[in-house]
Amino acid sequence: MKILVLTSTFSRWEGDTEPRFVNNLSRHLAQEHDVQVLAPHAPGARTTEVLEGIPVHRFRYAPEALQTLAYGGGILPNLRERPLRFLLVPLFIAAQTLAILRLARVHQFDVIHAHWIIPQGFSAALARLLGLRVPVLLTSHGGDLFALKGRVLSALKRWISGRCQGLSVVSSAMRQRAADLELMALANIHNIPMGVDTAGEFQPPTEPTRREGILFVGRLVDKKGIEYLIEAMPGVLAEASAAHLTIVGDGPLAAELAARCRALGVEDAVTFTGAVANHDVPGYLQRAAVTVFPSIVTDSGDQEGTPVAIMEALACGCAAVVSDYPGARDIIVDGRTGLLVPQRSPEALARALLRLYQDPALCAALGAGGRKHVQAQYDWRVISDRFLDVFRDILEQRDNNGSTV
Repeated sequence: MKILVLTSTFSRWEGDTEPRFVNNLSRHLAQEHDVQVLAPHAPGARTTEVLEGIPVHRFRYAPEALQTLAYGGGILPNLRERPLRFLLVPLFIAAQTLAILRLARVHQFDVIHAHWIIPQGFSAALARLLGLRVPVLLTSHGGDLFALKGRVLSALKRWISGRCQGLSVVSSAMRQRAADLELMALANIHNIPMGVDTAGEFQPPTEPTRREGILFVGRLVDKKGIEYLIEAMPGVLAEASAAHLTIVGDGPLAAELAARCRALGVEDAVTFTGAVANHDVPGYLQRAAVTVFPSIVTDSGDQEGTPVAIMEALACGCAAVVSDYPGARDIIVDGRTGLLVPQRSPEALARALLRLYQDPALCAALGAGGRKHVQAQYDWRVISDRFLDVFRDILEQRDNNGSTV
């Protein structure tokens, strides 16, 4: 099978710190199939290269110095940070659409996998409007489904999905939301989360290791809820004065969050590492006593699906405290695979963190339960097989209906 992957989150170069979930899915699919990736260009990146055995094509959509729409915190946070970047959106979509048509003409793909309804799915739908006959599977990761609201954007998402042949989402709550928006019939909406390599880099320590400290891993953006974690630290330190929080990641809120630490007087108990290489993340997870993911539903409605970072923590056998929002409930069974706490509650976060920080046996039990759950449900081998089944169903429908889909 020849698969073209459309994405705006992909490694720009070897050792990049961008989230790797599209890389990893593509790499597993490429073990038995011909996979190529189309992603936006970025300053310093190559326009074409083979990365981890996968051909990658990067389309230019503006002069190099102005190509700032994607990467970093992601398209939506980048737009909020500098609204003038909205001027780049039409250029981005047009360039991406032309690149899809050019690559499809040369490589004769069997299926296109578009990560995010907007903008990747929009370009795929435009390409089909312009004559492309390759079926498309859309995958929504959360923000494109929840945050892009209003009559116009909802109508646009229905128009896009109506020109594609399948839709996958990464949580059961998203599946119901997509059905409520009438993007597709529920039978054609598949709940397939991203995955984790439980047999490779994300495993518990192979040697006895003293787990210490509290760890957050992720982008420093609004929906991660990190401000509430920082506000929980005075309560944690009041009962566990040696506790220390390490925040691994970067993003537009970095300076604001550091200032909040100083205002609360907890700056000596919080370390910001900034962006770290992806291959260093397992080491942080294997050394931490507790991981915490205080994600929220933002005022705009933006929220996460089922975060890969939670899966990675559980795969490493690390106990997790997770805020209770729809996407978290698919992976966290409260008291068995982690602890759920109310959103936006520093007090609840502090209580849960202290409970785990002071009870190593409970940490170990939750870590073991979480790893077992992730191995069974979220290993990349399981997830990639589920995507291949959907691709085959789409191709079978095309063959049954002729070449007009």
